[in-house]
Amino acid sequence: MRILLIWQDNEPETRIVIDALLGEGHEIVYWVGEYVAANLTPKGTVFHGHYEAWDAQPAKVLASEPIPPASTELINSMSRWEGHILTMMNKRYNTAPVDERRHAYFTMLSYWNYVLERYKPDCIVYCGVPHSIYTNIIYEMARKRGIKTICMEDIWIGAHTLVYKDFWSGSDDLRVEIKKLEGRSISVDDLCADLQEYWKTQTTIGGLEPIYMTEQKQLLTGWHHIVVHRSRVVLRALRRGNLLHLVADYVRRLFKRDLATEYAEVAEKPDWNVPFVYFPLNHQPERTSSPQGLLYADLLLAAETLAAALPQGWELWVKEHPTQWMVRSTRFSSVRYPGYYHRLAKIPKVRVLPINTGTFTLTEKASAVAVTTGTAGWEALLRGKRPLMFGIPWWRDCPGVYPVNSVESCRLALEGIKIGAQAAKDDLLRFLFALDKVCIHARFERTESWKEHEDRERNLTAVIERLCNELRAMEG
Repeated sequence: MRILLIWQDNEPETRIVIDALLGEGHEIVYWVGEYVAANLTPKGTVFHGHYEAWDAQPAKVLASEPIPPASTELINSMSRWEGHILTMMNKRYNTAPVDERRHAYFTMLSYWNYVLERYKPDCIVYCGVPHSIYTNIIYEMARKRGIKTICMEDIWIGAHTLVYKDFWSGSDDLRVEIKKLEGRSISVDDLCADLQEYWKTQTTIGGLEPIYMTEQKQLLTGWHHIVVHRSRVVLRALRRGNLLHLVADYVRRLFKRDLATEYAEVAEKPDWNVPFVYFPLNHQPERTSSPQGLLYADLLLAAETLAAALPQGWELWVKEHPTQWMVRSTRFSSVRYPGYYHRLAKIPKVRVLPINTGTFTLTEKASAVAVTTGTAGWEALLRGKRPLMFGIPWWRDCPGVYPVNSVESCRLALEGIKIGAQAAKDDLLRFLFALDKVCIHARFERTESWKEHEDRERNLTAVIERLCNELRAMEG
Protein backbone atom coordinates (compact mmCIF):
# COMPACT_ATOMS: atom_id res chain seq x y z
CA MET A 1 0.00 0.00 0.00
CA ARG A 2 1.00 3.62 -0.53
CA ILE A 3 1.17 5.14 2.94
CA LEU A 4 1.15 8.71 4.21
CA LEU A 5 2.81 8.29 7.60
CA ILE A 6 2.28 10.77 10.45
CA TRP A 7 4.72 9.57 13.08
CA GLN A 8 6.55 12.04 15.31
CA ASP A 9 9.16 10.16 17.33
CA ASN A 10 12.91 9.98 17.87
CA GLU A 11 15.34 8.01 15.73
CA PRO A 12 15.48 4.56 17.41
CA GLU A 13 11.69 4.22 17.63
CA THR A 14 11.04 5.60 14.15
CA ARG A 15 13.50 3.13 12.63
CA ILE A 16 11.38 0.23 13.96
CA VAL A 17 8.26 1.69 12.33
CA ILE A 18 9.81 2.43 8.95
CA ASP A 19 11.67 -0.88 8.72
CA ALA A 20 8.50 -2.80 9.55
CA LEU A 21 6.37 -1.00 6.96
CA LEU A 22 8.98 -1.34 4.22
CA GLY A 23 9.55 -4.97 5.19
CA GLU A 24 5.85 -5.64 4.59
CA GLY A 25 6.17 -4.26 1.08
CA HIS A 26 4.45 -0.94 1.72
CA GLU A 27 5.62 2.29 0.10
CA ILE A 28 5.88 5.35 2.35
CA VAL A 29 5.13 8.13 -0.11
CA TYR A 30 5.04 10.95 2.47
CA TRP A 31 6.15 11.17 6.09
CA VAL A 32 5.51 13.90 8.67
CA GLY A 33 7.95 13.45 11.53
CA GLU A 34 10.62 14.95 13.75
CA TYR A 35 13.85 16.30 12.26
CA VAL A 36 15.83 14.27 14.80
CA ALA A 37 14.88 11.20 12.74
CA ALA A 38 14.79 12.78 9.27
CA ASN A 39 17.94 10.89 8.22
CA LEU A 40 15.81 7.72 8.17
CA THR A 41 13.67 9.01 5.30
CA PRO A 42 13.41 6.22 2.68
CA LYS A 43 14.44 6.97 -0.89
CA GLY A 44 11.57 8.52 -2.80
CA THR A 45 9.69 9.55 0.38
CA VAL A 46 8.85 13.20 0.99
CA PHE A 47 9.85 14.22 4.53
CA HIS A 48 7.94 17.05 6.24
CA GLY A 49 8.87 18.41 9.66
CA HIS A 50 6.00 18.26 12.16
CA TYR A 51 6.46 21.84 13.39
CA GLU A 52 6.64 23.17 9.83
CA ALA A 53 3.37 21.42 9.02
CA TRP A 54 1.85 22.81 12.21
CA ASP A 55 2.88 26.32 11.08
CA ALA A 56 1.22 25.87 7.65
CA GLN A 57 4.61 25.62 5.92
CA PRO A 58 5.21 23.12 3.09
CA ALA A 59 7.74 20.31 3.06
CA LYS A 60 11.11 21.73 1.99
CA VAL A 61 11.17 19.74 -1.27
CA LEU A 62 7.77 21.19 -2.22
CA ALA A 63 8.47 24.79 -1.18
CA SER A 64 8.78 26.01 -4.77
CA GLU A 65 5.76 24.13 -6.12
CA PRO A 66 3.04 26.42 -7.60
CA ILE A 67 0.23 25.23 -5.34
CA PRO A 68 -3.01 27.12 -6.08
CA PRO A 69 -4.89 28.77 -3.19
CA ALA A 70 -7.93 27.01 -1.78
CA SER A 71 -11.03 27.40 -3.92
CA THR A 72 -14.49 28.22 -2.59
CA GLU A 73 -15.53 24.69 -3.51
CA LEU A 74 -12.71 23.17 -1.45
CA ILE A 75 -13.37 25.46 1.53
CA ASN A 76 -17.10 24.75 1.46
CA SER A 77 -16.50 21.00 1.23
CA MET A 78 -14.62 21.19 4.55
CA SER A 79 -16.86 23.77 6.24
CA ARG A 80 -18.24 21.25 8.74
CA TRP A 81 -14.77 20.96 10.30
CA GLU A 82 -13.73 24.62 10.25
CA GLY A 83 -14.93 25.33 13.77
CA HIS A 84 -13.01 22.32 15.14
CA ILE A 85 -9.84 23.43 13.38
CA LEU A 86 -10.06 27.04 14.58
CA THR A 87 -10.54 25.75 18.14
CA MET A 88 -7.56 23.42 17.84
CA MET A 89 -5.51 26.47 16.89
CA ASN A 90 -5.76 27.67 20.51
CA LYS A 91 -2.59 25.67 21.13
CA ARG A 92 -0.26 26.70 18.32
CA TYR A 93 -1.93 30.01 17.42
CA ASN A 94 -2.88 31.18 20.93
CA THR A 95 -2.64 34.94 20.28
CA ALA A 96 -3.68 34.90 16.61
CA PRO A 97 -6.92 36.72 15.68
CA VAL A 98 -9.64 34.80 13.84
CA ASP A 99 -8.67 36.10 10.39
CA GLU A 100 -5.05 35.00 10.84
CA ARG A 101 -6.21 31.57 11.96
CA ARG A 102 -8.57 31.22 9.01
CA HIS A 103 -5.87 32.17 6.54
CA ALA A 104 -3.51 29.57 8.02
CA TYR A 105 -6.35 27.06 7.77
CA PHE A 106 -7.04 27.94 4.12
CA THR A 107 -3.31 27.60 3.39
CA MET A 108 -3.30 24.13 4.92
CA LEU A 109 -6.40 23.16 2.94
CA SER A 110 -4.77 24.02 -0.37
CA TYR A 111 -1.47 22.35 0.55
CA TRP A 112 -2.85 19.04 1.80
CA ASN A 113 -5.36 18.87 -1.03
CA TYR A 114 -2.38 19.10 -3.37
CA VAL A 115 -0.42 16.43 -1.46
CA LEU A 116 -3.29 13.94 -1.50
CA GLU A 117 -3.93 14.55 -5.21
CA ARG A 118 -0.25 14.21 -6.14
CA TYR A 119 0.87 11.27 -3.97
CA LYS A 120 -2.42 9.35 -3.86
CA PRO A 121 -1.91 7.39 -0.62
CA ASP A 122 -4.04 4.31 0.04
CA CYS A 123 -3.88 4.75 3.81
CA ILE A 124 -3.01 7.45 6.35
CA VAL A 125 -1.24 6.00 9.41
CA TYR A 126 -1.19 8.04 12.64
CA CYS A 127 0.79 7.38 15.81
CA GLY A 128 -2.08 8.80 17.89
CA VAL A 129 -5.48 10.47 17.62
CA PRO A 130 -5.29 13.37 15.13
CA HIS A 131 -5.19 16.68 17.01
CA SER A 132 -2.51 18.90 15.46
CA ILE A 133 -4.62 20.96 13.01
CA TYR A 134 -2.94 19.68 9.84
CA THR A 135 -3.40 16.07 10.99
CA ASN A 136 -7.16 16.62 11.24
CA ILE A 137 -7.33 18.37 7.88
CA ILE A 138 -5.56 15.40 6.28
CA TYR A 139 -7.87 13.02 8.13
CA GLU A 140 -11.10 14.63 6.92
CA MET A 141 -9.84 15.06 3.37
CA ALA A 142 -8.79 11.40 3.32
CA ARG A 143 -12.18 10.21 4.57
CA LYS A 144 -13.95 12.23 1.89
CA ARG A 145 -11.79 10.54 -0.76
CA GLY A 146 -12.32 7.06 0.62
CA ILE A 147 -8.69 6.81 1.76
CA LYS A 148 -8.34 4.45 4.73
CA THR A 149 -7.07 5.68 8.08
CA ILE A 150 -5.55 4.03 11.15
CA CYS A 151 -4.91 5.79 14.46
CA MET A 152 -4.30 4.76 18.06
CA GLU A 153 -5.12 5.87 21.60
CA ASP A 154 -3.27 4.87 24.76
CA ILE A 155 -6.04 4.53 27.35
CA TRP A 156 -3.71 4.73 30.39
CA ILE A 157 -5.05 1.58 32.01
CA GLY A 158 -2.18 -0.85 32.42
CA ALA A 159 -0.62 -1.61 29.05
CA HIS A 160 -3.54 -1.15 26.65
CA THR A 161 -3.82 0.81 23.41
CA LEU A 162 -6.96 1.03 21.27
CA VAL A 163 -6.89 1.04 17.46
CA TYR A 164 -9.39 3.08 15.44
CA LYS A 165 -10.13 3.03 11.73
CA ASP A 166 -12.34 6.04 12.42
CA PHE A 167 -11.72 7.82 15.72
CA TRP A 168 -15.02 9.72 15.44
CA SER A 169 -17.02 6.48 15.65
CA GLY A 170 -14.62 4.52 17.89
CA SER A 171 -13.67 0.86 17.82
CA ASP A 172 -15.95 -1.46 15.85
CA ASP A 173 -13.97 -4.42 17.20
CA LEU A 174 -14.72 -3.37 20.78
CA ARG A 175 -18.44 -3.08 20.12
CA VAL A 176 -18.44 -6.56 18.53
CA GLU A 177 -16.73 -8.04 21.60
CA ILE A 178 -19.13 -6.29 23.98
CA LYS A 179 -22.05 -7.74 22.02
CA LYS A 180 -20.54 -11.25 22.18
CA LEU A 181 -20.28 -11.06 25.96
CA GLU A 182 -23.91 -10.08 26.60
CA GLY A 183 -25.29 -12.24 29.41
CA ARG A 184 -21.94 -13.88 30.17
CA SER A 185 -20.70 -13.79 33.74
CA ILE A 186 -17.23 -12.22 34.08
CA SER A 187 -15.46 -12.02 37.44
CA VAL A 188 -12.51 -9.84 38.46
CA ASP A 189 -10.33 -12.98 38.34
CA ASP A 190 -11.16 -13.38 34.63
CA LEU A 191 -9.41 -10.09 33.83
CA CYS A 192 -5.73 -9.93 32.88
CA ALA A 193 -3.28 -9.14 35.71
CA ASP A 194 -2.93 -5.40 35.13
CA LEU A 195 -6.70 -4.90 34.77
CA GLN A 196 -7.26 -6.86 37.99
CA GLU A 197 -4.81 -4.58 39.75
CA TYR A 198 -6.43 -1.50 38.22
CA TRP A 199 -9.91 -2.64 39.28
CA LYS A 200 -8.81 -3.22 42.86
CA THR A 201 -7.02 0.13 43.21
CA GLN A 202 -9.95 2.05 41.76
CA THR A 203 -12.74 0.28 43.66
CA THR A 204 -11.23 -0.54 47.05
CA ILE A 205 -8.55 2.03 47.85
CA GLY A 206 -10.62 5.05 46.90
CA GLY A 207 -8.92 5.71 43.61
CA LEU A 208 -5.51 6.53 42.26
CA GLU A 209 -4.98 9.38 39.82
CA PRO A 210 -3.61 8.50 36.35
CA ILE A 211 0.17 8.14 35.96
CA TYR A 212 0.41 11.16 33.66
CA MET A 213 -1.32 13.35 36.25
CA THR A 214 1.03 12.31 39.04
CA GLU A 215 4.08 12.92 36.90
CA GLN A 216 2.87 16.27 35.59
CA LYS A 217 2.39 17.48 39.15
CA GLN A 218 5.85 16.26 40.16
CA LEU A 219 7.40 17.88 37.12
CA LEU A 220 5.60 21.21 37.38
CA THR A 221 5.60 21.86 41.12
CA GLY A 222 8.13 22.03 43.92
CA TRP A 223 11.90 22.23 43.55
CA HIS A 224 12.00 20.56 40.14
CA HIS A 225 9.89 23.32 38.66
CA ILE A 226 11.71 26.11 40.50
CA VAL A 227 15.24 24.90 39.79
CA VAL A 228 15.13 22.88 36.57
CA HIS A 229 12.33 24.49 34.57
CA ARG A 230 13.16 28.08 35.46
CA SER A 231 16.86 27.49 34.87
CA ARG A 232 16.03 26.33 31.37
CA VAL A 233 13.92 29.43 30.77
CA VAL A 234 16.75 31.69 31.94
CA LEU A 235 19.37 29.92 29.82
CA ARG A 236 17.13 30.13 26.75
CA ALA A 237 16.63 33.86 27.39
CA LEU A 238 20.39 34.36 27.72
CA ARG A 239 21.00 32.65 24.38
CA ARG A 240 18.36 34.81 22.73
CA GLY A 241 19.59 37.99 24.43
CA ASN A 242 16.22 38.89 25.98
CA LEU A 243 16.82 38.12 29.66
CA LEU A 244 16.14 41.71 30.78
CA HIS A 245 12.84 41.71 28.90
CA LEU A 246 11.93 38.38 30.51
CA VAL A 247 12.69 39.67 34.03
CA ALA A 248 10.75 42.90 33.42
CA ASP A 249 7.77 40.93 32.15
CA TYR A 250 7.89 38.67 35.22
CA VAL A 251 7.93 41.66 37.59
CA ARG A 252 4.99 43.27 35.73
CA ARG A 253 2.95 40.07 36.03
CA LEU A 254 3.45 40.02 39.81
CA PHE A 255 1.18 43.07 40.03
CA LYS A 256 -1.36 42.14 37.32
CA ARG A 257 -4.61 40.21 37.54
CA ASP A 258 -4.33 36.65 36.34
CA LEU A 259 -6.36 33.43 36.26
CA ALA A 260 -5.65 32.55 39.88
CA THR A 261 -6.80 35.99 41.01
CA GLU A 262 -10.01 35.78 39.02
CA TYR A 263 -10.72 32.22 40.13
CA ALA A 264 -10.34 33.19 43.79
CA GLU A 265 -12.96 35.91 43.26
CA VAL A 266 -15.64 33.40 42.28
CA ALA A 267 -14.69 30.20 44.14
CA GLU A 268 -17.06 29.04 46.90
CA LYS A 269 -16.70 26.30 49.46
CA PRO A 270 -18.87 23.23 48.83
CA ASP A 271 -22.13 22.83 50.75
CA TRP A 272 -22.37 19.06 51.11
CA ASN A 273 -26.06 19.30 52.06
CA VAL A 274 -27.00 20.34 48.51
CA PRO A 275 -27.50 17.69 45.79
CA PHE A 276 -25.10 18.45 42.94
CA VAL A 277 -23.76 17.41 39.54
CA TYR A 278 -19.96 17.41 39.44
CA PHE A 279 -18.56 18.86 36.19
CA PRO A 280 -14.73 19.08 36.14
CA LEU A 281 -13.21 21.30 33.47
CA ASN A 282 -10.84 19.79 30.91
CA HIS A 283 -7.21 20.78 30.63
CA GLN A 284 -7.13 23.00 27.54
CA PRO A 285 -6.01 23.24 24.82
CA GLU A 286 -5.63 19.48 24.36
CA ARG A 287 -7.08 16.72 22.21
CA THR A 288 -9.34 15.50 25.03
CA SER A 289 -11.44 18.64 24.52
CA SER A 290 -10.65 19.42 20.89
CA PRO A 291 -11.40 17.42 18.84
CA GLN A 292 -12.68 14.70 21.22
CA GLY A 293 -14.98 17.05 23.12
CA LEU A 294 -16.76 17.82 19.82
CA LEU A 295 -18.68 21.13 20.01
CA TYR A 296 -18.42 20.92 23.80
CA ALA A 297 -14.78 21.90 23.66
CA ASP A 298 -16.67 25.07 24.60
CA LEU A 299 -16.91 24.10 28.27
CA LEU A 300 -19.11 27.10 29.03
CA LEU A 301 -21.68 25.72 26.57
CA ALA A 302 -21.57 22.36 28.34
CA ALA A 303 -22.00 24.05 31.74
CA GLU A 304 -24.95 26.14 30.49
CA THR A 305 -26.58 23.02 29.05
CA LEU A 306 -26.18 21.06 32.27
CA ALA A 307 -27.36 23.94 34.47
CA ALA A 308 -30.51 24.36 32.39
CA ALA A 309 -31.33 20.67 32.87
CA LEU A 310 -30.85 20.42 36.65
CA PRO A 311 -33.67 19.06 38.80
CA GLN A 312 -35.23 21.49 41.27
CA GLY A 313 -32.87 22.23 44.18
CA TRP A 314 -29.74 20.77 42.52
CA GLU A 315 -26.55 22.70 41.73
CA LEU A 316 -23.79 22.29 39.16
CA TRP A 317 -20.38 22.17 40.82
CA VAL A 318 -17.48 23.08 38.56
CA LYS A 319 -13.77 22.82 39.28
CA GLU A 320 -10.74 23.83 37.24
CA HIS A 321 -8.41 21.06 36.06
CA PRO A 322 -5.53 20.68 38.56
CA THR A 323 -2.80 21.04 35.91
CA GLN A 324 -4.34 23.89 33.87
CA TRP A 325 -2.29 26.59 35.59
CA MET A 326 0.78 24.37 36.05
CA VAL A 327 1.20 23.66 32.34
CA ARG A 328 -0.24 26.84 30.80
CA SER A 329 0.64 29.24 33.66
CA THR A 330 -1.86 31.61 35.26
CA ARG A 331 -1.71 34.06 32.36
CA PHE A 332 -4.92 34.70 30.45
CA SER A 333 -5.06 32.91 27.11
CA SER A 334 -7.41 32.04 24.27
CA VAL A 335 -8.86 29.16 26.32
CA ARG A 336 -9.02 30.97 29.68
CA TYR A 337 -9.56 34.60 28.76
CA PRO A 338 -10.30 37.56 31.09
CA GLY A 339 -13.77 37.11 32.54
CA TYR A 340 -13.92 33.35 31.79
CA TYR A 341 -14.41 32.27 35.39
CA HIS A 342 -16.82 35.12 36.09
CA ARG A 343 -18.90 34.08 33.10
CA LEU A 344 -18.90 30.52 34.41
CA ALA A 345 -19.93 31.59 37.92
CA LYS A 346 -22.81 33.73 36.60
CA ILE A 347 -24.55 30.72 35.05
CA PRO A 348 -27.63 30.07 37.24
CA LYS A 349 -27.17 27.21 39.76
CA VAL A 350 -23.39 26.97 39.15
CA ARG A 351 -20.97 26.85 42.07
CA VAL A 352 -17.25 27.19 41.22
CA LEU A 353 -15.21 25.19 43.74
CA PRO A 354 -11.69 25.82 45.05
CA ILE A 355 -9.20 24.16 42.71
CA ASN A 356 -7.79 21.94 45.48
CA THR A 357 -11.14 20.28 46.24
CA GLY A 358 -10.56 16.53 45.93
CA THR A 359 -11.94 15.03 42.73
CA PHE A 360 -12.51 11.57 44.23
CA THR A 361 -14.45 13.11 47.11
CA LEU A 362 -16.58 15.08 44.65
CA THR A 363 -17.21 12.00 42.51
CA GLU A 364 -18.18 9.98 45.57
CA LYS A 365 -20.57 12.58 47.03
CA ALA A 366 -22.07 13.84 43.75
CA SER A 367 -25.62 12.93 42.76
CA ALA A 368 -24.26 12.73 39.20
CA VAL A 369 -21.01 13.31 37.29
CA ALA A 370 -20.85 15.00 33.88
CA VAL A 371 -17.81 15.34 31.59
CA THR A 372 -16.88 16.15 28.06
CA THR A 373 -14.28 13.36 28.00
CA GLY A 374 -12.66 13.64 31.43
CA THR A 375 -11.33 10.73 33.46
CA ALA A 376 -13.77 11.64 36.25
CA GLY A 377 -16.55 10.20 34.09
CA TRP A 378 -14.79 6.83 33.84
CA GLU A 379 -13.99 6.92 37.56
CA ALA A 380 -17.69 7.53 38.27
CA LEU A 381 -18.58 4.41 36.26
CA LEU A 382 -16.18 2.36 38.36
CA ARG A 383 -18.05 3.60 41.43
CA GLY A 384 -21.44 2.56 40.07
CA LYS A 385 -22.50 6.02 38.83
CA ARG A 386 -23.77 6.62 35.31
CA PRO A 387 -21.92 9.67 33.90
CA LEU A 388 -23.24 12.19 31.40
CA MET A 389 -20.80 12.35 28.47
CA PHE A 390 -20.69 15.17 25.90
CA GLY A 391 -17.66 14.00 23.89
CA ILE A 392 -16.04 10.81 22.61
CA PRO A 393 -13.56 9.45 25.19
CA TRP A 394 -12.10 5.94 24.78
CA TRP A 395 -14.76 4.56 27.20
CA ARG A 396 -17.69 5.91 25.16
CA ASP A 397 -19.09 2.40 24.46
CA CYS A 398 -19.16 1.23 28.08
CA PRO A 399 -22.69 0.27 29.18
CA GLY A 400 -24.09 2.75 31.68
CA VAL A 401 -22.88 5.92 29.94
CA TYR A 402 -25.40 8.65 29.11
CA PRO A 403 -24.32 10.34 25.83
CA VAL A 404 -25.75 13.88 25.91
CA ASN A 405 -25.86 16.79 23.48
CA SER A 406 -28.77 19.00 24.56
CA VAL A 407 -30.71 20.28 27.56
CA GLU A 408 -33.38 17.64 26.93
CA SER A 409 -30.94 14.71 26.79
CA CYS A 410 -29.27 15.97 29.99
CA ARG A 411 -32.64 16.33 31.69
CA LEU A 412 -33.66 12.76 30.78
CA ALA A 413 -30.32 11.41 32.05
CA LEU A 414 -30.60 13.28 35.34
CA GLU A 415 -34.19 12.13 35.82
CA GLY A 416 -33.00 8.54 35.43
CA ILE A 417 -30.21 9.10 37.94
CA LYS A 418 -32.60 10.79 40.37
CA ILE A 419 -34.80 7.68 40.51
CA GLY A 420 -31.83 5.39 41.06
CA ALA A 421 -30.19 4.49 37.72
CA GLN A 422 -26.76 2.95 38.38
CA ALA A 423 -23.89 1.41 36.42
CA ALA A 424 -23.88 -2.38 36.85
CA LYS A 425 -20.67 -4.05 38.02
CA ASP A 426 -21.28 -6.98 35.65
CA ASP A 427 -21.45 -4.61 32.66
CA LEU A 428 -18.19 -2.93 33.69
CA LEU A 429 -16.35 -6.25 34.05
CA ARG A 430 -17.63 -7.41 30.65
CA PHE A 431 -16.49 -4.11 29.15
CA LEU A 432 -12.99 -4.46 30.62
CA PHE A 433 -12.78 -8.08 29.44
CA ALA A 434 -13.79 -7.01 25.91
CA LEU A 435 -11.35 -4.11 26.04
CA ASP A 436 -8.49 -6.47 26.84
CA LYS A 437 -9.45 -8.68 23.90
CA VAL A 438 -9.23 -5.91 21.29
CA CYS A 439 -6.44 -3.66 22.63
CA ILE A 440 -2.79 -3.84 21.74
CA HIS A 441 -1.06 -5.03 24.90
CA ALA A 442 1.36 -2.15 24.97
CA ARG A 443 1.73 1.21 26.64
CA PHE A 444 2.31 3.51 23.72
CA GLU A 445 2.75 7.00 25.16
CA ARG A 446 5.75 7.78 27.34
CA THR A 447 5.96 8.73 30.99
CA GLU A 448 8.98 8.98 33.28
CA SER A 449 7.99 5.91 35.32
CA TRP A 450 7.19 4.04 32.10
CA LYS A 451 10.75 4.61 30.87
CA GLU A 452 12.07 3.08 34.07
CA HIS A 453 9.84 0.03 34.18
CA GLU A 454 8.89 -0.84 30.61
CA ASP A 455 10.73 -1.79 27.47
CA ARG A 456 9.97 0.89 24.89
CA GLU A 457 11.13 -1.24 21.97
CA ARG A 458 9.04 -4.24 23.06
CA ASN A 459 5.92 -2.08 23.39
CA LEU A 460 6.47 -0.38 20.06
CA THR A 461 7.07 -3.75 18.36
CA ALA A 462 3.65 -4.89 19.61
CA VAL A 463 2.07 -1.71 18.21
CA ILE A 464 3.72 -2.19 14.82
CA GLU A 465 2.74 -5.86 14.66
CA ARG A 466 -0.90 -4.87 15.11
CA LEU A 467 -0.54 -2.02 12.60
CA CYS A 468 0.82 -4.39 9.97
CA ASN A 469 -2.02 -6.84 10.63
CA GLU A 470 -4.55 -4.04 10.13
CA LEU A 471 -2.90 -3.03 6.86
CA ARG A 472 -2.95 -6.66 5.62
CA ALA A 473 -6.66 -6.84 6.40
CA MET A 474 -7.25 -3.62 4.45
CA GLU A 475 -5.39 -5.02 1.44
CA GLY A 476 -7.37 -8.25 1.61
